[in-house]
Amino acid sequence: MDAYAWILLLLGFTSGTLNSSVGLGWGVLNIPVLMLLPTLTARQAVALSIVTGVFANGAATFENARHGLVQWNYALMMGLGGIGGGVLGAYFLRNIPALTLKRVIGALVIVLGARMLLGK
Repeated sequence: MDAYAWILLLLGFTSGTLNSSVGLGWGVLNIPVLMLLPTLTARQAVALSIVTGVFANGAATFENARHGLVQWNYALMMGLGGIGGGVLGAYFLRNIPALTLKRVIGALVIVLGARMLLGK
């Protein structure tokens, strides 16, 4: 395996652990790191994070359901809303200027990180 493969494997493991244990981390961690790779655009980093999240979230869903932690009535309503939001978000991803996308991602990382660190 080349260096990028090892980086991606470690990133997936770390993000999967955070995502499954505290409910966040997949996109918040993956997208900024993926954007540092010279082979990916910001759009590709977002799309890759979404696609690979299916695997981590699928595994976490199985484990959480197996242990009775999933409120299926809530999951259904959120999932239905997520379908519409996913289609709209994919449209925005295709149409937002690349520099604007980078700035939005950067601002979100800073604001969300600060809120978490400050305990708000």
